[in-house]
Amino acid sequence: MLSLNTYGLARPSLNQASSVHLPRLQASPHHSNAAASVGKLAQQRRNIHPLFQTSGFDYGRVVDFQDLGLHLSPVKRPLAKHMDFTSTFIEGPFTDSSLGSLDMKKKRLVLSDRLQAERKVRTKDKYDEKQLQLSFKREIRRELREKRRLEMLEQAAAATTIQRYARGMLTRNRLWRQHLAVQNAAATRIQGFCRSHMQIFDAKCQLQRIKQRRWDDAAAVIQRRVRSFLQRQAAKRELARRRKARDDRRQEMLLRADRVRAAAATTIQKIIRGILVRRHVQAKKLLHDRSRISLSREQRDAAKKPAKAKAPPRLAPKPPKKRGVRNDGMYARRVSSSETLPTE
Repeated sequence: MLSLNTYGLARPSLNQASSVHLPRLQASPHHSNAAASVGKLAQQRRNIHPLFQTSGFDYGRVVDFQDLGLHLSPVKRPLAKHMDFTSTFIEGPFTDSSLGSLDMKKKRLVLSDRLQAERKVRTKDKYDEKQLQLSFKREIRRELREKRRLEMLEQAAAATTIQRYARGMLTRNRLWRQHLAVQNAAATRIQGFCRSHMQIFDAKCQLQRIKQRRWDDAAAVIQRRVRSFLQRQAAKRELARRRKARDDRRQEMLLRADRVRAAAATTIQKIIRGILVRRHVQAKKLLHDRSRISLSREQRDAAKKPAKAKAPPRLAPKPPKKRGVRNDGMYARRVSSSETLPTE
């Protein structure tokens, strides 16, 4: 069990009061918030329990790592789950880790250094991550500022345009009212000083209006005539242009049709000439073969049998006509009646 002096609960001496007293806090050589770090507490090497190393504001907020009953979880310290700051807390399952032990001091120093190094690494990682997040946030804020600036500039330009139009409208309205006021004042003065000449002035105005109306009518007629003339001229030019374009297209189509027709006629003539030549050669060959066969048969019959009355010769059949091809008289050849077919 930890010594009672560690918690400031040792029996008072004879020259002191019989009541338990708390040790007075001394000025720390470190920063005021140095008690928030366990490693710094280990470096201070005070013989005062950390529960009593706090001020009135930080009372009970700092615990040293040597207090096993305080820093362990309820799973590792099942008996300390329902402990309070009474005799049950003092009599808990604590080990002997007095501050006066040299080995314990060395262990505490090594542990504090290791914890401090780990804390530095974690702090550096957190700092780097925080800096990255801050850089992202700065970039986002910069983009948002730029966007707001552009929106403000656009709104300012729009507001300037609206103000310019509004000022122009107000200025024109004011000038119109001033001009109207001047005209009203002039009319009032004219009516006051020229009441006697109003009839003559009215007659002149009526005459002038009649003349102006006639001039306007004449000008309208002249303008209408001129516009009609110009439109007719433009229509004639457009019609001539379209007719010329139509004639050109028609001439081009006729020329193209003539070229196509000439090419087709040439092709047809070439095909027909080939057909007629082949047919003529075939007919010649057929007649030659037929005449040779008929002569040979007559000679054989005359040699074997006595002379008989010959059958009337048959005319050679006409060559077949090809559909779609016209047989001209200059190229066609008729079979003579003297040409006979071989008898069966």
